[in-house]
Amino acid sequence: MRKIKVLAAALPLIGTLAFGGMPAMAEDVTLRLWTGGFAKEGQRTLREIISAFEAENPGIKVEYTAIAWDKYRAQISTAATLGEVPDMWVDGLMMVWQDAGITADNADLYDRLSPETVAAFAPAPLDVMEQSVGLVSFPLMGLAWTIAYNRELFAERGIEVPAEPINLKQLMELSEQLTFDRDGDGRNDVYGYGLIGARLSSHFWNMIFYKLGGQWADLEGTLIVDQYRDQFIEALVYMREIAEFTPGGETAAVGRTYESTRALFAQERVAMVADVGEIATVLTDLSPEVAEKLGFLRIDFGLNSFDNVLLGKTQHREEAFKFIEFYTDRDRMVRFNDSMGSITPRTDVADHPTIAGNENSETLAAQLADPSGSLHPGLLLSPYAALRPHVWDAVAEVLLGGDPAEAADKAIATMTKQFAQQ
Repeated sequence: MRKIKVLAAALPLIGTLAFGGMPAMAEDVTLRLWTGGFAKEGQRTLREIISAFEAENPGIKVEYTAIAWDKYRAQISTAATLGEVPDMWVDGLMMVWQDAGITADNADLYDRLSPETVAAFAPAPLDVMEQSVGLVSFPLMGLAWTIAYNRELFAERGIEVPAEPINLKQLMELSEQLTFDRDGDGRNDVYGYGLIGARLSSHFWNMIFYKLGGQWADLEGTLIVDQYRDQFIEALVYMREIAEFTPGGETAAVGRTYESTRALFAQERVAMVADVGEIATVLTDLSPEVAEKLGFLRIDFGLNSFDNVLLGKTQHREEAFKFIEFYTDRDRMVRFNDSMGSITPRTDVADHPTIAGNENSETLAAQLADPSGSLHPGLLLSPYAALRPHVWDAVAEVLLGGDPAEAADKAIATMTKQFAQQ
C-alpha cells in the first residue's frame, strides 16, 4: 500500500509551513517477486530485466528472491499462513494456491494486455485456467518433454533421423536399433535410450500414461488416477520393455540421477534420452564436442508444463501489472527462456533471431505448440509433485522384476490416501 507521511497528510497547514510548501510525496512501492532456484544464468537475466523495468518505472522497485526448489513451496505455504505472501511468485501449481486463498482472478488485467500479446500466449495453459481456477497467472516459461539424440550415433547405425513426430512404438524400435556392440567384445556398450533415473523418470512414465489416455486429475482438481488403472499398468510395462535397451537393463534407473544420465549421453554411451532442453546447455560444459552433435526429435507423446507468474491479492496490483506488461514483451521472454534453457510460451517466436537461428530451439518451440504434446491438467490442478514419487516407486519395482498390476495398485492406493489427507 502506498504510505503517505502522517504529519503531512493529517496536518496540511503545518506540513506546508514545515516543508516550504512542497506537496506530500508517496514512498516508492516495492514489489516482492519469488521464484524457485532457477539456474544462475536465468536468475541473472531476470535481475537484468528487473533493472530495466525499474529504470523505466521510477518509484517501483522489484525485490527478487530465488529459493531452493526443495524449500520453495513450503516457504510459500508458510507465507500464506502468516499473511506474508509476495506480490508475485512463479509456479505451475494453480489450484494448490487457490485453495490456500492467496490467488486472484486477473481476467480484467488480461483485457488490458494488448490483443496481440494475449493471442500469442500458448493457449493450453490459458484454456485449463479458464475452465478451472480462472486467469490467476501470466505465462513466463515453458518446458516441453521431448527426445534429445546424438546425430552421429544415428549416422553410425545408418538410421535416418525421422522428420515427423515419432510415436511410442517408433521410440522402442529406434532404441533397439541404436543398442549395439561397438568394440566387438560381445557386449553392448552403446544403448538406444537412457532412462533419467530416480524420481525424474516418472516424468517419462507420465508422458506414456497421458498418451495412453490416462489422467491424474479432472478440471476440479479431483484425483482420478484410480479410474485409469489399465493405462497405469500399460505405462509401467512400456518402461520395463524399453529398459532392455538402456545401460543396466532391468536395474537401469534404480538410483541413477539426472546428472549421471547426462554424463552417459556426454560419453556417447546412449543415443537418446527424454529431456526438456537444458541438456544442450549442460553438455557445453560436460562435453562440447557432443553438444555439437545434439538434436531433438519431435514426438507425438510429449508432455508440456508451464511456470507462470501468479499475481496474488497484492495491495500493489497496478504496479505489479506494469511489471507483467514489461516482462511479457516477446524479446524479453525469449531472452529469459533462452538463458534458462526453457521455451518461450508464445506462438509468435518462430522468426525470432534467437530461435530461428537454432534448429534445436525451433524444434522445441514447435513441440510446445503441437496439440499432441498436451498440457496435463494434473500438473496444474493436483499435488502432482508430492504424489509423483509414488509413481517412481512403482516404476522401480517393475524394473526390478515386480508385477506391474501389483505395483500400480500399491501406488494408486498410496496416492489416494495421501491426497485425501491434504
